[in-house]
Amino acid sequence: MSALHGMTAAALVDQQVAVPMRLGRVVRAYAQEAAYEALRMLRAPAFSIGLLVVPIPVYLFFGVILSAPAIAKNPGIGSYLFSGFSTFAIMGPALFGVGCTLALEREAGLLKLKRAWPAPGGAYLIAKMATAVVFAILLMILMVSTAVLTGKANLTAAQFLALSLALIAASVPFAAIGLFIGAYSSGSAAPAFANIAYLPQLWLSGLFFPLPKFIEPWAVIWPAFHANQVALGAAGVREFMFVPTLLSIGVLAGITVLFGGLAIRRLARHG
Repeated sequence: MSALHGMTAAALVDQQVAVPMRLGRVVRAYAQEAAYEALRMLRAPAFSIGLLVVPIPVYLFFGVILSAPAIAKNPGIGSYLFSGFSTFAIMGPALFGVGCTLALEREAGLLKLKRAWPAPGGAYLIAKMATAVVFAILLMILMVSTAVLTGKANLTAAQFLALSLALIAASVPFAAIGLFIGAYSSGSAAPAFANIAYLPQLWLSGLFFPLPKFIEPWAVIWPAFHANQVALGAAGVREFMFVPTLLSIGVLAGITVLFGGLAIRRLARHG
């Protein structure tokens, strides 16, 4: 009798597993996971203040006040600096917010717990990347508001919108790099690896100032360079473009696939 009961229970389990979730429930599950993740990160002062607030005074001081004489001589420099500092702004939440939190949560066993929940398998990782996009949206709203108030960016409303949309999309490849860091490093080492990926790009990709001639050819190896080039191309600021926009889009798409794929492969095997 017990054997028959066990066979019946196993059959019921198999039937339950075989029933697919309706599309509406799947979409709602992904949306809820993303919304809760973004809200959780916004409620963390160390994260939200450091990565949402800091870029604004940095842009004001270096991109507006100190650069005012150069912008007065060449108004295009204002657009170039706004794009560069906006690229700097959207990189932080993607690398640190995704990479460091994923490493800590993976080390604490949260991913194993998530697997036991009745939720789509990829909802957790999609939520991480969606959080980077949400923070990129908030940062671009703040950056555009600052640029409009100071009047130093010399862009039209349409150009601001195009540049903002380009950089919001460009947060995805940086989030993929963050996933890679979080998937392969420990919680204590993740901030160091995120800084290794973050700091060289700020100074060697030509975001804020022209690079020395011997470094210029190497700028193309940095994702930040290509994100900035896509943003400048979207805004129509051709004066500071060095490679075709489609090439930069292709590089960013490749980075997303490569680092995102490696992260998913690692997490699927080891959690």
